Amino acid sequence: MVKRRALLALLPLLLLAGCKQPEKFSTSSGVSVENPAADALASAQLGELDGLLSEAELAHVHTLVEQLLPLRQTREAEARWQLSTEEANLVDRLNRLYERYTLKYLGGGGSWGYASPAERPLADYAVEPDGGLRLTSGEDVYRPLWAQVNALLPEGALDGFSRFTVFTDGLDETLAYVSPLDDTGTRWELAVDPADAGELDWFTETVLHEYTHYLTLNDTQADYGAPESGARYCEEGMVARSGSYLDDFYHTFWTDYLHDRLANPDSYGFYLRHQADFVTDYASTDPSEDIAESFTYFVLWDAPEGDAVWEEKLNFFYRYPELVEFRTQARARLGL
Repeated sequence: MVKRRALLALLPLLLLAGCKQPEKFSTSSGVSVENPAADALASAQLGELDGLLSEAELAHVHTLVEQLLPLRQTREAEARWQLSTEEANLVDRLNRLYERYTLKYLGGGGSWGYASPAERPLADYAVEPDGGLRLTSGEDVYRPLWAQVNALLPEGALDGFSRFTVFTDGLDETLAYVSPLDDTGTRWELAVDPADAGELDWFTETVLHEYTHYLTLNDTQADYGAPESGARYCEEGMVARSGSYLDDFYHTFWTDYLHDRLANPDSYGFYLRHQADFVTDYASTDPSEDIAESFTYFVLWDAPEGDAVWEEKLNFFYRYPELVEFRTQARARLGL
């Protein structure tokens, strides 16, 4: 379930809205001053739209948010992850409004433009306990690629991997992915396309990104097969452990608008509404991709000094001494 696309081609052209904007209001201006919780939730979900909507548009949003809020509060009190039918319908209605207003005020970007060309296997290796490789199929010419990955990561970082797969799907497509080999997330596979490994910056960013999926979704961080819980972050077949990196990240940054994101996962509008929250547009896909992108640039970049949400996400990892040590060792290997 974890096979990820680290870098995807997006449709970058934004269609600038040409209509004259009506008089603008802020959600903090008092449309619903008697319900500050609804006001705060609407502001968080509107993002860049906050302050751009007309009074009538804003009132429409608030009417729906005020209906949504008690349903959400009931679900949270019951520690229930799945939305009721009524709550899901309201989330969908709000998302359609947000998408319409995004196109009107911020422009539109179409869909993500996912591409999934067929993969051709080249070789498979078993990873021995000492980190060495044993060829199990294909040509034995890809050991330098494994060494290239090892050179980027701290010693022992790949101890949880039992398989190294070499494949190709052509130039400039999927460079690498990781995937669990069992139903507990204990042992993992790393797959790399040598056709794309020559672009060193992209290779480095992608390896770090994919490694973060392992780091945040292995069996010490996630419980596969556990019942869904509203108290913890969940994906299909996975519940983040309490106190895990991903669960902490979700509760810090995603609780107000996760379901708006999931209501229309192929839309670029969510990113346009929340650009200041994400280090890259791909990070806005979901919490798992966001933490992977954020950790990648936590390692590669100097510590940010601003107060944008994307900067807070990079600084989030400094609360974990073991991740700071990972960063120190990885940067030393990279000469940073």
